[in-house]
Amino acid sequence: MWFRNCHIYHLTTPFQHSPEELAELLENQRFSSVGRQDTETLGWISPLNRQFEHLVHAANGCILLCMRKEQKVIPASMVKETLEERVSTIEAEEGRKVFGKEKSALKDDILSLLKPKALSKSSHTYGYIDPRNNLLVINAGSNSVADSFIQLLIDSLGTLGAIRLMGEESPSAIMNRWLKDGLPHGWTLTGQYEFKDPQNDRVAKFKDSEESNPLIDDLLEDGYWVEKLGIRFKDQFNAVIQSDMLVKSIKFDDELLKENEDVDDVEPYARLDADLVLMTQTFAEFIAELKTEFKVITEKE
Repeated sequence: MWFRNCHIYHLTTPFQHSPEELAELLENQRFSSVGRQDTETLGWISPLNRQFEHLVHAANGCILLCMRKEQKVIPASMVKETLEERVSTIEAEEGRKVFGKEKSALKDDILSLLKPKALSKSSHTYGYIDPRNNLLVINAGSNSVADSFIQLLIDSLGTLGAIRLMGEESPSAIMNRWLKDGLPHGWTLTGQYEFKDPQNDRVAKFKDSEESNPLIDDLLEDGYWVEKLGIRFKDQFNAVIQSDMLVKSIKFDDELLKENEDVDDVEPYARLDADLVLMTQTFAEFIAELKTEFKVITEKE
């Protein structure tokens, strides 16, 4: 349940729905398995267990959601090989060439025959709404997955005022200053860096580098910008902050993870509740500082 990535959105209007009201609104997008002729499907499932009915789970004032995506797996090589065989047969038997539109129609026919027999794979994407802090946080590995989560939520609610965090100043410029003048209080460097030359897109990467690495100073002097920077937040977790303000590769400190070891597992999902509370509290503190340091603009401002 502990998030590894954070796509952070500011809610431009207060989130008014109770967990019960939200669960009812999500019903129209409840997950159903991919159909015989469908390529993929997505929808909401219970964040506790896919067999459960309730589509939300609330703790510490936050509401946890889970999007399930199911896709048919049809190897491109199989489609290509079958298409080539069909084209060769037509050209040999009918003595003519097969061109673009006909090839496309043949490919569609092949896919319609393969889909019912294809295996499917599924993925799960978690996110939570924090109404008190006007936040939506999605644990997604890519922008496209986060966009799908947002769109599904919009389809369920009808409307959603959510914008990615944006600052008054370039995040790269701010992180460049950090490397020259020092990080915010309680933040430290982990030794992971990625720099980019804005003139020719050359990239320089460092991992497990010493903070005093002279090459880093040279790159800054040469006009390189920070694209990714590894940080440690107050002995709670390590992460990589990107120039688009995405937070990736989050690894929570072992001591933090152990805080709920004594939670009574006899009570169903008590540990999940405790972990959700701890994680959302930690993120709320971090995101508040992140917004301050990056001078994040909100609609109210």
